[in-house]
Amino acid sequence: MKKWRSALLFFALILCLTCAFSSDTQAAIKLNKTSLSLLEGQSATLKVTGTTKKVTWKSNKKTVATVTTKGKVTAKAPGNAVISATVGKTTKKCKVTVSVNYAKIYEYQVKYGKVTINKLLRISETDLVIPEKIEGYPVTELADSLFKGCDGLESITLPSGVTRIGDSTFYGCHALREIKCDSKITSLGSYAFYECNVLETLPDLSAIESIGEYTFYNCDALTAFPSIPTGLKTVGNYAFFDCDKLLTFYGPDSLVSIGDYAFKKCDSLLSVSSCKNVQTIGTECFADCPQLGNASLGNKLTTLGAGCFSGCEKLGSVSLSATLTAIPDRCFYNCYAISNITIPTSVTKIGNMAFFNCIRLSILTIPGTGITSIAPDSFAGVQMNNVNIFYRTSSPAGYIDNWISDLGLPTDHIHNI
Repeated sequence: MKKWRSALLFFALILCLTCAFSSDTQAAIKLNKTSLSLLEGQSATLKVTGTTKKVTWKSNKKTVATVTTKGKVTAKAPGNAVISATVGKTTKKCKVTVSVNYAKIYEYQVKYGKVTINKLLRISETDLVIPEKIEGYPVTELADSLFKGCDGLESITLPSGVTRIGDSTFYGCHALREIKCDSKITSLGSYAFYECNVLETLPDLSAIESIGEYTFYNCDALTAFPSIPTGLKTVGNYAFFDCDKLLTFYGPDSLVSIGDYAFKKCDSLLSVSSCKNVQTIGTECFADCPQLGNASLGNKLTTLGAGCFSGCEKLGSVSLSATLTAIPDRCFYNCYAISNITIPTSVTKIGNMAFFNCIRLSILTIPGTGITSIAPDSFAGVQMNNVNIFYRTSSPAGYIDNWISDLGLPTDHIHNI
């Protein structure tokens, strides 16, 4: 009996010592890090201490971070992963956070506490979000031509610190549908959205002062500005050329100049209005806009470019400024719908084919006496037998005779006003 009790006590002692040893061993096993932050492509090595036994390593998300049999962790893509180190029945874990390595995406510089992105190194996203900060500094500048030719880009969100879209920034981004930005854009460069054929949504452009050359060239899906730039002064050459869905253009009071071919071939353009302080409109500015029915150009216009409204088949109403000095060559060429036109008293010249083929012209009012030059073909294609001319009785003797002889007008179609 005593022997049995002695044996039982011995085995109990051995069991206690074994459990105590095992507990002490588990407590001794440690992982040198419980959390780890890495950038894409970076690596770090985790270590297990307190044991000489084999360690089994595992990642719960290999697309984010992988781990080798020796504990080397490599960041693969932004996200979170958990690395496990198992020794026997003991498992220790480390949470790994992988962040975007912007140095692999952009070539950028930090200056005066602000970031300028100079070059795009790679892009795989169709919906791209430019970071608000890089290295803790705000992104405030995007270099010219930064996204030029990015055919796969469909949507982009700009950081709130960016207020300038420079020359050719999105040139040839044929799939780009929308550009989002919380801040107002104050500067817009030439060729900025050149041939962005499906672009529909723009950031707030109400603070810009100019639209450069070719800025929206062939932006076929653009129907209108999201907001009228109240301080807009100039619209450059070819700015909206061939914008097939653009419906209207409202020129603010600040606008003084619209360039050559600025709205040419805008197939859906219905009206141009509120341009009351515009002084210069360029060559073929509104040419070949077949739906344009009304053009209100204000009372400060001094210069119209050649062919300004040529091919505007539905143009029936146009007001000409009292400061206009000439009606240029081909100004209303093939404007079939014009029936009534008043030549401002300031006009001294009517150019070649100025009213060519204005087949519905029936009333021509000439209140002034300063016209000294009328091109022989200025009214070619017009049925002059259907035109009535109204002029002031105070005109010098022989003045209206020049019209009769130059245009072949029947005398019974000449009327005093």
